[in-house]
Amino acid sequence: MNWLRENYKALLLSFLGALIGNYFFTNFTSVFSKIFFVGFFWNWLIWITQWLGNGYVADFLSGKIPWVKKPLLRAITGVVSLVVYSIFAFIVVQVAMNYLVNGASVSQTFEWLGINNLKFVLIISGSIATLLHLVEFFKYWKESQIEAERLKAEMKTYQYDALRNQINPHFLFNSFSVLSELVYEDQELAVKFIRQLSDIYRYVLDSKELELVPLNDEIDFIKKFGFLLQTRFEDNLEIDIQLEASKDELIVPMSLQLLLENAVKHNEISTEFPLKVEIHKKGDSILVKNGLKKKMNPESSTKTGLQNIIKRYKYLSEKQVTVEETDNLFSVEVPILKSDLS
Repeated sequence: MNWLRENYKALLLSFLGALIGNYFFTNFTSVFSKIFFVGFFWNWLIWITQWLGNGYVADFLSGKIPWVKKPLLRAITGVVSLVVYSIFAFIVVQVAMNYLVNGASVSQTFEWLGINNLKFVLIISGSIATLLHLVEFFKYWKESQIEAERLKAEMKTYQYDALRNQINPHFLFNSFSVLSELVYEDQELAVKFIRQLSDIYRYVLDSKELELVPLNDEIDFIKKFGFLLQTRFEDNLEIDIQLEASKDELIVPMSLQLLLENAVKHNEISTEFPLKVEIHKKGDSILVKNGLKKKMNPESSTKTGLQNIIKRYKYLSEKQVTVEETDNLFSVEVPILKSDLS
């Protein structure tokens, strides 16, 4: 029943096509004769193998070669495949029906088909291939547009959340609490803390509308952010940043900062349970990993930050963010993207 529901349109079109096609080979005065029904069934087999078969071939190719990513290759491969299939299916039907109805051999069927009939098949198969390709192309194009708009909306949400999280009262309270102690204990460190805090918010404001930023800028930002955290947690937090970047390397802004902030936010950080976060390159990605000792009373979280990073990369590139979690380790690989400097 599912197959019937999915293919009823093709079956209906095949039925109507067989009736119309049969009109040219029989006349309506013999509508109840054997020749009419044989001719109808013959035409119906041709139509149904063309419509359904070509549809299955087109769906298979779309799964292997996406329209959105490789439209030219998909179009060329599709036209060639559908024309080849159409000719093959037509010949198989003709050979089978000619044998069943007329007792003709394969060679006799090919002789009977002749050049004119094969030209007719090429015209029909080419028309079907073109129609299916147009329908499929506009279908996938429309779906890609909808997906792109959805991802854009999610990116805007992420950008807003990233900005909001950096200036929320909780973050500011912790920063100013540390600063108030430094003013009395170490004025030189307090001045450095203020400068780093100022640079952090300048970066947040400058990058909040950008899709990608130079990796060098993100490294400078994450070091300053790490400095604030280490000033707050002192020896209980170790942040090991081993990163170098070339001019053409890009990254989603504040992605590393979010991962570092999540590690601090969700894990115990104390003399008994110190936290170490490592940030370094791994091939064409940046690996951020930390020990896992989850807080007994974790802070409230929307749990959307990491998912938004994943979706932003999905929108910007074929490269994917990889997340792994074990009993005592949490790691995320963030792809490094390249700018076109040529």
